[in-house]
Amino acid sequence: MRRIIVIFAVVALFATVSFAQNGGHLLINNDNASANTADIDTVSASGQLKLLKTVSTGGAGLGGGYFAAPRNAVAQNFKCFWVSDAATSDIASFEIPSLKKTGNFTNSALNGDYLGIGLTEVGNYLITAWTGSANIAVLKINADCTLTLVGSPLSQPDNVADVTTIPGNKGFVVSYPNAGGAQAYAVSAAGALTAIGPELVFGNAISGCSSEGCFPTAQDTSNGQFWVWGNATLNGASTLSATLGSSGFSNAALQTYSSSGLANVETPWFSPAARAGSGNLYLGASGFGTGYPAGIIVTNYSKGTITYVNATVNSAAYYAGNVQTIGNSGTGSPLTQIWSDSSANNTVQAYTVSGTTLTPAGSLKTSSSGSFAFSTNGAGH
Repeated sequence: MRRIIVIFAVVALFATVSFAQNGGHLLINNDNASANTADIDTVSASGQLKLLKTVSTGGAGLGGGYFAAPRNAVAQNFKCFWVSDAATSDIASFEIPSLKKTGNFTNSALNGDYLGIGLTEVGNYLITAWTGSANIAVLKINADCTLTLVGSPLSQPDNVADVTTIPGNKGFVVSYPNAGGAQAYAVSAAGALTAIGPELVFGNAISGCSSEGCFPTAQDTSNGQFWVWGNATLNGASTLSATLGSSGFSNAALQTYSSSGLANVETPWFSPAARAGSGNLYLGASGFGTGYPAGIIVTNYSKGTITYVNATVNSAAYYAGNVQTIGNSGTGSPLTQIWSDSSANNTVQAYTVSGTTLTPAGSLKTSSSGSFAFSTNGAGH
């Protein structure tokens, strides 16, 4: 996961509630396979969690799919947020601060009922990636937060879901997890898409892909130039990286973390310090059931170089979803990761961060169970 979340001003949503300084909030897509809902949790500076509100989307989720798909998005002007319903191939729109649902966008050419729907905002548009129909659609954000299709969906060479905004609303990056590639797009003022250079095919650029496997998942970026992807392989913990310029991607590389003891790294996440050039880069390992542990790897990122530091194993997790920072500076402490047991009971685990050390803090079960939930959006205030 990528910077799909901007600062989530839930303070504006619930102005009557007093929050401790440096706390924050977490938006969770419960991905219910029957009637889908989303939770909004408060997160204190010390990592304690409390359910603040549950909202109904009016659609149905998958209860699974891609570990890293960004199933929610929050408007940069803090007036809207959106939650996707993959099973019913729709996107629910909500207004802030009322939390009123204003509509559910659907279109017959767009199908997410396979592995999920990915969302990221670029300026006045919501970029949406649909795994079932393998295409990307640009949706105009209306004044009431509802969505309108712009032009025709753009076909993709894979079942896409992982999309991430290029800082400055210049465009977005999409990964091709099964095909082993990634593509950057510019978004015009009218919502037209233009490819930035050719597709990056990791297997053509990195010799180690032949043995390790290169299957890029969620991506995140430092300053829009250096990009890191999760790598969905059970051969061990690894990531992919490349730099993005005006002509596309270059300098592709593979990083491995054999001493971490974790498997299936899906969601990289830069701390606030690392986004600015140097600091902690967190890697969410989703695991894959018994024998493939989930947890969080802490690395040091410095101007294009990633160095392994340590790993925290979640021995209770059967699967785990994305990692999010709540703090707005430095390490981003506290840090959260959502995880599930084998019966699809979902829990958010928070950690405080001191330097590069993670210390378990609060934990909270989601408001629903029986459907695997992987996607969260976190932010401080």
